[in-house]
Amino acid sequence: MASISRWTLAYFLVALSCLTLALGSMAMGFGFPGEGLLASSTLIVVHLVAIGWLSLLMLGALLQFLPVLTGRALRGASLAPVALGLLVCGLCMLLAGFAGIEGWWGLSAALLPWGGALLLAGFGLAVAMLATPLIGGKALPLPARFVALALFCLLGAASLGVLLAGMLAGLLGDDLAAALAERGVALHAGFGLGGWLSLAAMGVSYRLLSMFLLAPERRGWRPQLVLWSGAAGLTALLAALGLVLAGGEAAPAMLAAAGLAAGLAVALYIGDVAGLYRSRKRAVLELHMGAALPAFAALPLGLGLLLWAGFSGETELVAPVAVYILALGWLGGLGLAMLYKIVAFLTWLECFAPLMGRRPTPRVQDLVREDHAMVWFWLYFAGVAVAGAALWAQMPLVFRSGAGLQMLAVLALIQQFYRARRLADLPAEWRDLPRPRLFLPAPIERKMT
Repeated sequence: MASISRWTLAYFLVALSCLTLALGSMAMGFGFPGEGLLASSTLIVVHLVAIGWLSLLMLGALLQFLPVLTGRALRGASLAPVALGLLVCGLCMLLAGFAGIEGWWGLSAALLPWGGALLLAGFGLAVAMLATPLIGGKALPLPARFVALALFCLLGAASLGVLLAGMLAGLLGDDLAAALAERGVALHAGFGLGGWLSLAAMGVSYRLLSMFLLAPERRGWRPQLVLWSGAAGLTALLAALGLVLAGGEAAPAMLAAAGLAAGLAVALYIGDVAGLYRSRKRAVLELHMGAALPAFAALPLGLGLLLWAGFSGETELVAPVAVYILALGWLGGLGLAMLYKIVAFLTWLECFAPLMGRRPTPRVQDLVREDHAMVWFWLYFAGVAVAGAALWAQMPLVFRSGAGLQMLAVLALIQQFYRARRLADLPAEWRDLPRPRLFLPAPIERKMT
C-alpha cells in the first residue's frame, strides 16, 4: 500500500509562500546587508526563511516520507493541520514582535514571547506526531535515526528561541540576557540550521537518492560515522548551551568542537552522495537529481566558510555569506529540487496508481516538462552565487539583484509545480481524468503493483 499524506502539499504551499515573500523582501532591500545583522528587518527575513520556508518544507516532507523511512505507520496525522495552524500563527506573531522592536505599525515587542510559545507548541505537536513511527519495535534504519536526532535538535532550537524572544522582550534577568546575547544566536542557529534542518535533510536524502538514482543504499561505517559525528556535534552544542546558561567561559571551545564534528560529518556525507551518484543504474539523470548537485556542492562550501569565519575571527564579513549559502543554496536548493519530483510523484500516486493493471499509465516523468524547468533551476543557483558573492564584496545592490533572480526562478518553479498538479503537461489522451485538488489530496491508500 502507498499512503498519501493529506496535508503535505498544504505545508508546501505555505512554505513556498514564505520563501517568495522572503526573497521579494531581500530584493527590495529589506534587511541585511542594508540593515544590521540583528536589525528587526533582518530578523524578519531570517525567520521567514528558517521557519516559514525550510522548517515547514521539512515537516511536510516528513509527513509523507517518514513512514517510508521506518516502515511504520504515522499516528495522529489528523493533528497535522493543528500543528500547521499553530506554526503559522506563531510565526506571524513572532514577525510582528520583531517589527514591534522598532515600533513599526504600533506593534509591541511583547508579542515575541507569545509567538515563541506558539511556535514551540506547534513544533512540539509536530515532533510528537512524527515520533510515533520512531518509537518501539525493531531497530530504526539509519535514515530514520538521522531524523530522530534532527527532531531532538528542533525542540532544542525552538526552546532556545523562546528564551531569545524573552530576552528581546526584556523579560530575562541581566546576567542571563547578557549570556544569551553573546552566544545564544550562534547556538540557536547551530541547533536549527545545523542540527534540525541539515541532519533531517541528510537522513531523508540517503533514502531518496538511493530510490531516485536506482543506486544501492549506503551501508557500512561511513554513513554510521556521519550520524555519530552529528551526534557528537549536538553534544558539544548542548555542553556550550549549558555553559552559557551557567555563565561559563568555555562555550567558544565547545562551539569549535561542534564545528569540527560537523566538518567531519559533511565530508563523509558528501563522499556518500558521490558514491550514490557513481553507483546509480539510471544512466541519464532526471532534472531533480541534476538540480540537486549544486545544492550538495553548497554544503561543504558554506560549512567551510563558516568554520573559517569562526577560527579566523572574520565573522561579520564571512559568516553571513556562509549562512546564506547553507540556507538558500544547500537546504533551499535541495528542497526545490526534491519538490519538483515529490509534487509530480504524489500527483501520480493520487491519479494513476489506482489504474495500474487496468489500463496503461504514464510515468511520473510524463507529468513534468524538464526542458521548461531546467533554466529556472540554473537561474536560482546563479542567483544564490550572485547574492553570496555580493555579500562578500559588500555590494548591496548586486545582492538585491541576486535575490531578485532567485525570486523570479522560484515563481517560475511554482508554476511548474502547479502544471504538474493540474496534469497540464500530459498528452491529450490522459486529460480525461479528474484533476486533483491543488493542495489537499484525499486521505486515501492506493494499491501498488
